[in-house]
Amino acid sequence: MSARRQRGVALLIALLAVALAVMLIAGLLDRGELAFARTRNALRAAQANAYADGLEAYAAQVLVKDLDEGPLDTHGDIWAMPLPPQDVPGGRIVAQMRDLNGCFNLNNLAVTDAALAALWRERLRNLLAALELDPALAAAIFDWIDTDANVDAAGGAEDAVYLAQAVPYRAGNRVFAHISELRLVRGVGGEVYARLAAETCALPPGTRINLNTATTAVLMSLEPHITATLAERIRQDGAARWNDVDGALRELERQGIANIDRRGLGVVSSYFLARGDVTLDGVPFAFASLLERRTGGADGGVHALMRSQGADAADMSRTALQAIGVGASSR
Repeated sequence: MSARRQRGVALLIALLAVALAVMLIAGLLDRGELAFARTRNALRAAQANAYADGLEAYAAQVLVKDLDEGPLDTHGDIWAMPLPPQDVPGGRIVAQMRDLNGCFNLNNLAVTDAALAALWRERLRNLLAALELDPALAAAIFDWIDTDANVDAAGGAEDAVYLAQAVPYRAGNRVFAHISELRLVRGVGGEVYARLAAETCALPPGTRINLNTATTAVLMSLEPHITATLAERIRQDGAARWNDVDGALRELERQGIANIDRRGLGVVSSYFLARGDVTLDGVPFAFASLLERRTGGADGGVHALMRSQGADAADMSRTALQAIGVGASSR
């Protein structure tokens, strides 16, 4: 072999060695950057969880302090004031609370008192009408949570209907664990769900509607003749501060709406959604806690019934609960 050819082979081998070394180094750097990113994300997630725990504890303290200031719950209370953006190492946190007694609790349809259950079904039909939805959906929703397998009324649905779907499943035949279960109910499509989810929630059966914090549509559900204008008169542009149920009902009587059933109505709240948004290194983390404030006895205080993390945390407003067998913790 000539010297020129030998030098060419040697150069080729050297180039191959350099290329191999470059590939190895690039692979090591890539794996190193990936490991660094994983470590950073794990640390940020742990940091965000720590902030969420702190925000939940802070929310519990606010609810206890609010109770000390008076029994009424209104949008003017300290729990309704959002936590201003707080700068923290690596990012920022914001938080707010929402009164869930201001929404329509679908699980009230499952109360054991038959007469009271019938009242809530009528209110649900009124709510659907206020939202310009088909009132017949009430039968399908009731069939979803009742314990028997009989179709309740026109528009109702049981296993036979759901098992015939492209992806078959059975009716719940129990109370809602999360408001998102509405998407499984016959007749509840995306647009219907969007309207209902903004006004309804899934709490233990037997809760009261707080007339100070209820939405316009929820107030309209109390009686079919309550218009949006009358409901706004009761809401007082979100600043309602009725000292008792009778005060609000007397105002409706002055407007020509009398004999409203006062069962299931109140001016005090027990269930709140605490929402925290944490942004670290530009990465958003969303947290939500369903809190129950109990008064009196050894079981008093603020209890966390459920915690949620992720994009759906914002809608945990419509969430779930202790009565459905979800484990709870307390502070």
